[in-house]
Amino acid sequence: MKKMLVTGMTAAMLITPLAAVSTPAPSAYAAATSSAQSREAVKQGDLLLKSLNVYKNTVSMGNIDEINELYDGLTKQLSIVEKAIGKVSGLSNRNMLLSKYAVPAKKEIERTIYEVSQLRLLSTILIGLDEDEYYTYDTDMAKLERMKKRASAIKEAGGYKALPASINLDLRKAEAFAAGYNLSYYDYWVDESTGAEPDIDDADLYYDDLTRYLKQTEMKIGQVADKTYRTSLLQEFVAPAKVTVERTKYEISQLRLMNLVSELIDAGNIEEAKTQFSKLEGLKTRAAAIKEAGGYEPLAKAIRDELLAYETDLKAVLEGK
Repeated sequence: MKKMLVTGMTAAMLITPLAAVSTPAPSAYAAATSSAQSREAVKQGDLLLKSLNVYKNTVSMGNIDEINELYDGLTKQLSIVEKAIGKVSGLSNRNMLLSKYAVPAKKEIERTIYEVSQLRLLSTILIGLDEDEYYTYDTDMAKLERMKKRASAIKEAGGYKALPASINLDLRKAEAFAAGYNLSYYDYWVDESTGAEPDIDDADLYYDDLTRYLKQTEMKIGQVADKTYRTSLLQEFVAPAKVTVERTKYEISQLRLMNLVSELIDAGNIEEAKTQFSKLEGLKTRAAAIKEAGGYEPLAKAIRDELLAYETDLKAVLEGK
């Protein structure tokens, strides 16, 4: 029994020193951990500052495409830094690190975020047009207008230094091109519907959008400061669309007038129908005069035949035949 007691005491004496060596006091462990976390935060913060310097230099050169390429890398590194700082103990320590690393990066990101967003949205618009997703165009363009207003408001509220003028110039060029590209589709559809694939109802369906987008495109081209680029867009998109409008508008007007007459007849308002029908001859005369004066190609014979047949039917009803 005595031997066992001595053995137990010996074992206890052996274990205690080993435990003291292998397990640091809680306060020492916390200090070591905090130090490691601080070093990691500083390491990631220094990487952020390097990325920020490259980004700021790129912004100063005013190339929006290059800014866009660097933007995601900068925001990703900022996120890494903020998470690393969040693990550092001590509010004052965290605030110091945030002030040194995160705050300057956030300011530069906020200064450019809406320009990068505009570029990406315009890219989405063009891709959508290429993929025949025309239904999103108006919504996306409205979103772009909000971004433009927000960009100005952010800079004014934050007192940020204005971006190089070339950035806005390139964005307005891209915006005007997107508008013109969209316009070209409606120009094509109305032109085809009155020419190679004649269908006056299809032409009527797209006509109002054609004229609406024609006005929009002219307005957006007018926002481009580069006169040479403005001229090229006007020639590429606006000029042909205007020709299409001029050579088709009186035939579209004839169709719409006769549709009105038909509705009046169906409603039993024959006298008003006759009054409206009497205006048809003036539209036909104007259509011929416009094409002669502008040297425009006549619409497809099938269109003229369809309108004439419609007129003949309505005339017979109005005359009681």
